[in-house]
Amino acid sequence: METLRNRFLKKAAIIALAAVTAISAAGCGNKVEEDRTQTTPESEQTQPPITLSPETTTESATAETLPPPPVEPDPLEKYAEYYEENNDFVGWIRIDGITHSNGDPWIDYPVVQTTDNEYYLDKNFDKEKSKKGTIYADYKIPITGLNMADNVTLYGHSNKDGSFFRHLLDYQTSDTSTINDAYIITFDTRWEEAQYVIVSCFLVGIYEKQDDLPLFEYFKCRNFETEDDYNYFMNNIQLRNYYVSPVECEYGDRFVTLSTCAYTFSDSRFVVVARKLREGEDPSVYAGKYERNREKHMPKAAR
Repeated sequence: METLRNRFLKKAAIIALAAVTAISAAGCGNKVEEDRTQTTPESEQTQPPITLSPETTTESATAETLPPPPVEPDPLEKYAEYYEENNDFVGWIRIDGITHSNGDPWIDYPVVQTTDNEYYLDKNFDKEKSKKGTIYADYKIPITGLNMADNVTLYGHSNKDGSFFRHLLDYQTSDTSTINDAYIITFDTRWEEAQYVIVSCFLVGIYEKQDDLPLFEYFKCRNFETEDDYNYFMNNIQLRNYYVSPVECEYGDRFVTLSTCAYTFSDSRFVVVARKLREGEDPSVYAGKYERNREKHMPKAAR
């Protein structure tokens, strides 16, 4: 049987700034509202304490109101061999619209997740030393059959041989040919097949000094605990978006964010954000409808 490693080698306008700065610099999902709940002193209580009838107990009342715990779905059989080879395997990422001359997609790889964001920087899927690394998911919120982050960030190197996330940089072209050919991303987990439509592509630095806007740490936007968290994320990705996207988004949607090194300036990152398709949504309605955003914000270091 062809080894996995050989298989890999073979495939191998501006939104109000007040809305941006109003959110804590800690990033999405980290804002904690002050608890303003107050307890009324016992002397001022007007309602008598509630007592249960002899036939009623707190245990039975709770049992009647709580739904049964969710059951984790069975893993997809088609990914069983990858999980057996590496238990860090959590899914697969593919973009069909960016291809080799033979028609095979450039981006078509397994995704791993472990307990930090460092381990797979210099290791391949078999956990062997490799400067090319492996595509891995942000470790903070584990991907399971029942749970994953509202916005899952995937990291991959921009290797000169075109492997892993190098061809995300194709979305930096001055026209819209790439985005209109490759606006759909497939991101399966071990338990679910799913497609996403691209919402934003943007360039960003990793240091405050590289821009005249507050640093946007997109990778910290994991769970949107409040609508303000979601708005902070959306405002920032649209402010910097290379394209005017036809894809509408709303609070409660789920996203995948692909991140790689860019070479526009030192320590720059190119980022692609896509929204998960809703049930029954036809992605073909977005075909050919992406336009250039001539008013996008670019980092100061890139001007």
